Amino acid sequence: MKNLKLYSLVALVTVVFGCEVLEHEPQQQISTELAFSNEKSAEAVLNGLYNEAQLVYSWRPFIFGDLASDAVQSIDTWDAFNQVDTYNNSADNTEVDDFYTQIYRGIDMANQIIANAPNVDMPAAKIEDFLGQAYTFRGMFYFELARYWSGIPNAYNEEGVVIRTTPSNGINDESYAPRASFEATWAQVLSDLQEGYSRLPDARGNNAENRRRLTKPAAAAMMARTYFYQGNWPQAASFATEVISNSRFTLVEPFSIIYRTEFSDESIFEMDYNNIDFSGIRGWYYPPNLGGRGGVCFHPQYHAYLTSDPDDERASLIASREFSGQTVYYSTKYDLLQNASNIPLLRIAEMHLIRAEARVNGAPGGAAGALSDLNAVRNRAGLDDVNPSGTNAILSAIWEERD
Repeated sequence: MKNLKLYSLVALVTVVFGCEVLEHEPQQQISTELAFSNEKSAEAVLNGLYNEAQLVYSWRPFIFGDLASDAVQSIDTWDAFNQVDTYNNSADNTEVDDFYTQIYRGIDMANQIIANAPNVDMPAAKIEDFLGQAYTFRGMFYFELARYWSGIPNAYNEEGVVIRTTPSNGINDESYAPRASFEATWAQVLSDLQEGYSRLPDARGNNAENRRRLTKPAAAAMMARTYFYQGNWPQAASFATEVISNSRFTLVEPFSIIYRTEFSDESIFEMDYNNIDFSGIRGWYYPPNLGGRGGVCFHPQYHAYLTSDPDDERASLIASREFSGQTVYYSTKYDLLQNASNIPLLRIAEMHLIRAEARVNGAPGGAAGALSDLNAVRNRAGLDDVNPSGTNAILSAIWEERD
C-alpha cells in the first residue's frame, strides 16, 4: 500500500527511460486496459486507492471539524485555517480545495475498480473483496462530502453534492453535473456502504491487516455512524451492537494506548502512516517547543473543561507553550516525529456512544443500556460512573463525553 502514488488512472507518468528523451512523446496517462490487465496491476490500483485515502484523512477532516467547533482555534498565520475558524471561507481557500479534490480523486479510483475489477482474471472471492473495499471507500468519501458540503434541511438549503458513480474519461458534459439533492446524497452513502458490507470479509490474515485494511466490521461501523447522522436510531444501534459484539474490538486501558500503539484493540479501521507516507497532523497540533508548528490550540474554555477532573486520563495528552503573553494548550495525541502516527478512523468507543444516544432515543436497551455504554467509555478513562436521570440529562452527559 505504501509509496504507490497512483492518484488516478489519468495520473501523469513522470519516469522516462533512455537517452533520447526529447525524441519521445510524453506519456500523459495510463490506459484502463493496462491498469486492469492482470491481478497484480489491479492490486496496484487498489493500493493507489488506499494512498488516496491517506491524503483524504491525513489531517483536513479532523482539523476542519475542530476549528468549526468550539474545541480549538487557529493562532496561525495560515489564512486557510483562519477562514475556517471564523466561518469566512473564500473561494480560493487552498486547503478546502485540496480536501475536496482529493475526495473526488478517491471516488474516481473507486469507480475505476468497481467498473473494471470484475473483468480481471483473478479468483471470484478476490474480485468481491476488491469491490467491497472500493464501495466502502466510496461511501466513506461521500460521507465526508455530505457532512462538509451538503445543506442542512430547514436551516441552510437542501442541496447535496455532485454524485459520480462511473469512471471519468476526460472532460465532457458529465463533468459539469449539478448537485444532487440532500436525500440522494445520503442515499448514495448508505447504498455504497451496504454494497461494501455485503462483499467484504469478516477478517484478514493478522491483527494489523484486520485494522489497516477494510473489513465487514469497518463497513458496519460506518453504517452505524451514517444511520446515527440520519437519526435512524434502531439501525444505528443495531450496527453499533454488531461491532461491539465482535471480540476483536474492545476499549483499551490506559487511554493513551489508542494513540501510542499502532493497531490497538480499540481500532476498527486505522489509516496507516509512516515517515514516508506521513499524515501532517502532528505538525499542526504540536507546539513549536516540541517540534511542531502549533497553529491550532485549544480554546481556553475547552481546555478548562478537559482538565476539570483530575482523574481523567485523557488530560495527560496535552502540552503547552507561551504565546502572545499567555499560556496556550495543545493536543498531543499524535506524537510520532515526522508525522508518522497512525490515525484511528473508526473506534469502538464511538460505537458505544452511538449506541448510547440511539438507546436514549428509543432503540432497544433504553436509558439503562445507554448509561451502561456511557460509563464503559468513562471508566476506561479513569472516571467514575454517572447516573443522570431523564432523557435530556442523559443526552447531555453523552454529548459531553463525545467532546
